[in-house]
Amino acid sequence: MNRTNARSFAASREWLDRAAAVIPTGATSAARLGVRPTPLVMAEADGARMTDLDGNVLLDFALANGPLLLGHRPRPVLEAMAAQLDHGMLYGAQHRLEAELAEALVEVVPSAEAVCLSTTGSEAVHAALRFARAATGRDLVLRFEGHYHGWFGDIAYSGPGTPPAAPGARAPFAPLPSAAGLGAPPPALVARWNDPVELAAVLEEHGARIAAVVMEPVPLAGVLEPASGYLAAVRELTRRHGIVLIFDEVVTGFRLGVGAAQARYGVSPDLTVLGKALGAGMPISAVAGSREILFVAAGTSPHMGTFNGHPLAAAAALAALECYREPDFDKTLERMAARLAAGLADLGEQHGLPLRVHQAGALLQTLFATDGGRQELRDYRDVATRTDRDRAARFAEALLCQGLNVPPRNTWMLSAAHRDDDIDFALERADAAMARLREEAA
Repeated sequence: MNRTNARSFAASREWLDRAAAVIPTGATSAARLGVRPTPLVMAEADGARMTDLDGNVLLDFALANGPLLLGHRPRPVLEAMAAQLDHGMLYGAQHRLEAELAEALVEVVPSAEAVCLSTTGSEAVHAALRFARAATGRDLVLRFEGHYHGWFGDIAYSGPGTPPAAPGARAPFAPLPSAAGLGAPPPALVARWNDPVELAAVLEEHGARIAAVVMEPVPLAGVLEPASGYLAAVRELTRRHGIVLIFDEVVTGFRLGVGAAQARYGVSPDLTVLGKALGAGMPISAVAGSREILFVAAGTSPHMGTFNGHPLAAAAALAALECYREPDFDKTLERMAARLAAGLADLGEQHGLPLRVHQAGALLQTLFATDGGRQELRDYRDVATRTDRDRAARFAEALLCQGLNVPPRNTWMLSAAHRDDDIDFALERADAAMARLREEAA
């Protein structure tokens, strides 16, 4: 980053330094700290754009790391929240919107027969694991390398950023802590994703103790689509061993279609974790799925939470679901995402960069291959060992200087607020950012 560009974010840097005196690192989520040249401090946002304290107007493809599928300040959501405010903010008792929201989720999510509402994705994952253990009487959880299921201690192992298992190593692998302070590893096993043969062997050996298999059906680390038949194989194997299959659709929920990834790929889990886009900017999450599991678990593992089913968040979620269910909502988003993905891939080729672009629904990722991009990326090990994360972060920095807000990990998210001319603008600016990367490499 040259000094001229660094000065254009001076106000953000000043406010971050001020915050750091009273907030460790200056940010209330570590996920916001990787932005170069400095994490940004925002002044306002509307539609598909944000404005920071320096007055930089940014076309936003980060979308608060996923929730803003309708863009910033969507009118139907704001109106629904304003209407609810006339009736109260929080009751400490049930209210009508809880059941209405649960009914709506049962209608749109293929596997949903019942719903438990929570506040964040991490909380909902934690609840889903407890429900699975309560329903099966088993203790082990099997998870996959590089998948992210929140920051709670019973699952924050072997996630993005941890080393993958060595080639040829036999699964299951020991859980690796994703951060300090987690304590002893939980009762969990780790395996490679997208390998049904390996999974079958692990379940044959340990299946009688495994309560749940949990996965992102499309892992955010790489935006990797499952191999043909893989999800169906996992479904058959877990059913054979009496294991609860959990899809963590906190990111893919609604972003890969109103029925989530499970509708896209035609495979229904026992439990589904939803969050992010569910509230369109308000904090709300859900565990949806088998009536048998959820009703049995409710008797032995009570679901607690002062803010569960918060009236304002429930109002926002109901309004958002109405938008997601509109005709062609999914198709319009996917069409724009495909156009952006194709344009970025073409630009990478024109600039001679080893750029790979993965797209699923309204979600895509740009990756810089270290092998020239000759081989397909199938799992976390491929992403961790055959892509250049630093180059991706430098690309995000170059994009930011061109007026595009893309996370350092290069996950691009589209919203209903984006238009075709925004895609044109993004490709024009990405062209300039890639030219800068090429100059740096020369």
